[in-house]
Formats: sequence, structure tokens, C-alpha cells
Amino acid sequence: MTTSFPHMMSSRRGVLRLAALGLGAAALGPALTACSGGASGSSGKLIGTTLDGIIALAKKEGKVQLIALPDTWANYKGQLEKFKAKYGIDAPVASPDASSAEEVQAVKTLLGQSSQPDSIDIGYSFTKPAIDQGLVEAYKPSNFDKIPANLKDPEGKWVGAYYGVISIGVNTKGTPHPKGFEDLKRPEFKGKVALPGDPRTGAGSLATVFAAALAYGGSADDITPGIEYFAELARLGNLVNISKTGSALASGQAAVVFDWNYNFTGMSAEMKRTGVDLEHFVPSEGVFGTYYAQPVTKSSPQPNAARLWVDWLTSDEGAEQYALGGAVPARFAELAKAGKLSKEALATLPDPEVLNKVTFPTVEQGAKANKLVTDTWAAKVHA
Repeated sequence: MTTSFPHMMSSRRGVLRLAALGLGAAALGPALTACSGGASGSSGKLIGTTLDGIIALAKKEGKVQLIALPDTWANYKGQLEKFKAKYGIDAPVASPDASSAEEVQAVKTLLGQSSQPDSIDIGYSFTKPAIDQGLVEAYKPSNFDKIPANLKDPEGKWVGAYYGVISIGVNTKGTPHPKGFEDLKRPEFKGKVALPGDPRTGAGSLATVFAAALAYGGSADDITPGIEYFAELARLGNLVNISKTGSALASGQAAVVFDWNYNFTGMSAEMKRTGVDLEHFVPSEGVFGTYYAQPVTKSSPQPNAARLWVDWLTSDEGAEQYALGGAVPARFAELAKAGKLSKEALATLPDPEVLNKVTFPTVEQGAKANKLVTDTWAAKVHA
């Protein structure tokens, strides 16, 4: 997840103060336009022209500097462990709960410094700002041709290694199980339904408005029915405000919450510990998803390790780790058909028939939706 809404924060991560990132000042330099070719990148460091060459040089670099990868988000804990075990390369993660906007700012501010992130993991709406500001450089991983066209930049400025689908999570302990959006208007859900945050600042919350719009005759070009739906829930007293899905379910602040399918997978252990009987499902009438993109940053301190990390995420092994965490790998259709995903991994994902129905927005559609929500949410929803 090309126009964007650069002020919009990702719903996966809390909005941290930039000061917490320990950012310093740096100047912008010229962007690299070649895809992995040539003896050196924009940092002037030697970059391998084959995957074997990249691996050898990455091992000499010894580490890849990452940012904003929570352990429970799309199973990044598993990704990091397997990557380190295979290549013997350290992968420290700065500010695990930072937002996509903060990731882009971190690269911009730290550009050319030894503490600059080598690769980032950003919502689809942040891809164009990153490109426009000259913060990323092109790299086409070894599986680039197998990644669907709508999940990659044609020039290799980014790939979207995984995506999620908006789902409804329910604490079934004392709460009826809804079948979809319409059921949540019923009196028994008074004071129990929540978005994962504010759709004016959160990608997951905005995606939920998209999904509701699809359920009520709207489209990726017109999310007005989704806004009207949540306005009605607010009028009925069914909609409540929360800051975090897991804590809201655990505390009883909400009993039904919308969020990405993989977030519910990631919080399952926490929910079990706190006594929440969590069930989640994708509402069939509004199947909506967006991806997160993994570009290599410009002037990366460890340019080969950065490329190897992106290659890993789009590999068969990386896809397996994403799927184990409930995130849908970009190459899902290909890998599932070839039997390359484990039964355990497949069991965590939405039904393939549901995935075939996913609507992905263009960044232009996302920008239009964000503006409409920003302009009308307070007046219509009062939440």
C-alpha cells in the first residue's frame, strides 16, 4: 500500500513521537534508478548483481537494519528468526510499533547516516511519497515476475510481499455471533462495536469503511455508504471508540471489533490468556484488502542485506512465515496451487474463495476516500 495521504498513520502501529526514534539530520541525495544492476548503488557501496553475489556481500555486511516490525504483526517474529538462522545475518528492529508515516520520516531524516533503516514496511498509500521524496531505490527480487502486477511497482521501487483482509472479531463469551455488517445494527450490540481506530488517521479503520461501503452498494470509488453505515451505528449507540483492538476486547470496552485478519491471528494467544473467546471471519458482503510494501531504502547502509531481506520476504520460505501469521503472501495463488504452503499455514488464512473476491484500492482511490472521511466523519459519525 500512486497518490497518497501522507498524513495518515498505519493502523497496525501506535502513533509514536518521532523523538522516540532518535532521529538526526541528513541531506537528500540523488535517487538510484537502476534495478540491482551495476557495481555500486547510490551509497557507492558494491552491490551484487546476482542473488548469490548479494548473499555473499550481505553476509560480509553482517546485519540488516529494520524498523516498525512488531513480533505479532504478520508473524514478523518468525520471519526474523528464520532469516537470521538461514543467513547468519543480524536483523535489529528499531521502534517496532512505529507507524508507516514515521518510517518514511525516519528514512528521510537519517538518509546517509549509519543508523538509517535499510528497508521499510509501509502501507500502500505511503509508496508514492517515498518515491517522490527520493527515499527508495529499485530492486527486483528473484521472484519479482511471480508477484501479481497490482502488488508491485513495475520499476521495482517496491514490492508488496503480503496483504490483509478486513475481518470481524467477536468475543463470543456473552455476545451473539453476527453474520455480517447488518447484524451489528441490532439492539444486542449496543455499545459493543468498534473500528480499530480513527479512520481519519488509521489505515485499518479506513479500510473498514471501504469494506462497509462495498457491503451497501458502494465501491472503491465511492465509500459514502460506508460512512453512512457507521453514522447509523453511532446513532443507534452501537459504535464505541477504542485505541487498540486486543486491549478493548480483553477489557470489555468492545465485544466486536473490525481489524485485519492477521491481527486477530497475532493476538490469539493474548486473547486466550485474558479469557476472551475470540472468533473472527471475513464478512462475505464486503471483502476488502490492502497490502504493505517493502522497498529498499536509498543509500542503504547495508545495501546487499537490504536486498536479501526483500528477497527473503518474497521467497517460498518468507511466504510460509507470513501465512503462518495469517497474512496472505503476495504469491499465494501460485504457491497454493503448487502445494508449497503447509497445511498449518493454509489453515490460518481466509478461504481461497474469499480471497478471490478481494477488492484492492488504487492509491488514487485511497486518497479520495481519505479526503471524504476527513471532511465528513466528525459531522456524520460523531465518533
